[in-house]
Amino acid sequence: MKKKKGAQQNKVFFKVKRNEKIGFSILVSFIILAATTPIVLGATVDNVIITFDPDGDIDIDVNLSYYNFSSVVAGIWSNTTGGTFTLYNNGTIPMDTEIRTNASTDEGDMDLNESDVPPDMDEYAIYIEGLDFENYVNSSYTIEFDQGLDPSDSKTFDICLLLGNISTNHSWQTTTIYFRGSIS
Repeated sequence: MKKKKGAQQNKVFFKVKRNEKIGFSILVSFIILAATTPIVLGATVDNVIITFDPDGDIDIDVNLSYYNFSSVVAGIWSNTTGGTFTLYNNGTIPMDTEIRTNASTDEGDMDLNESDVPPDMDEYAIYIEGLDFENYVNSSYTIEFDQGLDPSDSKTFDICLLLGNISTNHSWQTTTIYFRGSIS
């Protein structure tokens, strides 16, 4: 019986050893498989790309668009009064306003004096009253005359004209005043 018992023990021992080898082989296979397969967890990441164009526009308007000072005497201011002109912001955002005019009349007979010094011979000066910053008009956009005019809002103003002495009796003179709105 001892022999039989020893044979049975060897048989069981052999089966256990064989099962250990199979189990170890399976364990090694799972480790290799896990190392070569990406791990998937419960959290993921994604994104959305959006594109947009900020929409705000400046729409400046001035009414009256034409004014005739008629006969002007040298050395005496000719002024519109009572807010003759209206500056409108028809845009969708607040705007600042700059003003400029021609460096000379359209006829080329008279030149713009851009300072508060009285105009010299055959010069003229233009002054704006009633906006945030009253000042002389230059021939370039270098001065802000109004600031922060809200959309759908308006302001009235007046234009003043001063001629220096004239060398001759000039024909009618014309100049254009330009208004530029920019984001406030």
